[in-house]
Amino acid sequence: YGDRWVFLSQVVASVMSDKNITKLVIVDNDSKNKNEIDEITKEYSGRIVVLRQEKNLGSAGGFAKGIEYARSTDCDFVFLLDDDSVPEENSIEKFIEVLKYFPSGKVVLSGNRVNVPGNQDFFYQPSITDVSPRGTFFQVFSWNKILHFLRLLPGLYSGGIKRGPFIPIAPTEAFVYGAAFIPIEAVREAPLPDVSLFLYGDDVEYSWGIKRLGYESYICASPKIYDVDLTFGDGSHIFGLFKPETLPFKVYYRIRNMVRISVRNTRQSKPVLFINILVWITGLFVLGFFKYGTTRTYWERVRLILRAVYDGYNVNTKVPKEAEPL
Repeated sequence: YGDRWVFLSQVVASVMSDKNITKLVIVDNDSKNKNEIDEITKEYSGRIVVLRQEKNLGSAGGFAKGIEYARSTDCDFVFLLDDDSVPEENSIEKFIEVLKYFPSGKVVLSGNRVNVPGNQDFFYQPSITDVSPRGTFFQVFSWNKILHFLRLLPGLYSGGIKRGPFIPIAPTEAFVYGAAFIPIEAVREAPLPDVSLFLYGDDVEYSWGIKRLGYESYICASPKIYDVDLTFGDGSHIFGLFKPETLPFKVYYRIRNMVRISVRNTRQSKPVLFINILVWITGLFVLGFFKYGTTRTYWERVRLILRAVYDGYNVNTKVPKEAEPL
């Protein structure tokens, strides 16, 4: 979408150098880079397929189109990449090496997005963990969290939570599009991403759909994936929501989809989920206040986030004009 050839061109160059990749599918969400994409398609005749859309369908719609096409291809795995996720050389070989540890084959692997803040923590997870899908982004209160906290208390009093040993293949509750290596059987069986979500969270819900089919998901220290353009480059998915530079539609869809996906997937009761959302949003406002104070942008974002929460519960509401994608 937009003018992102400077990023996508790096992805194409990396993918096309991998002999294990038989076909690259590019979903063109009415981008400004049609000429560049056409030129690179000619260069790699027969190995690149372009699915041209009349408008920007967002990540949800774009990946749904690409995944639907992939279902009909003759391949063993589908490697999902964002338009700014550049895999290292011979990534597929590295995934295949990891697969030797999973004889059942019912596993989705994710590459190591080395420059995404917090991603490396997966490889030092405490041994006490639950990687089954919770179906919600909001779990402020739960018995599991309380028990987990109590088990970690000794570490808190001794100078902070101690990291465990480095684990090169770590289990995850979900996976995201950027760098997911998925067996074609899972791609063909799992529900497609929900196009109405447009942006954010649709990949997590898609991954939950695959895991409900009996697949496990793991993040691997190798291969490495380099995100060459980060929306929240400072690693703050919280404070970043209040930054003037963060576009309103990204704030709106992040919160709205967190609520919408949680409402229809959570194992919590509706009242418990609502309380969790209320506490989480309140905490978000407090953190934003201490970071930025009572600026005009802060109050505009408070109003937009409240609207997003409301729209998360009410699926028939229209996206507010200020949050319409560019």
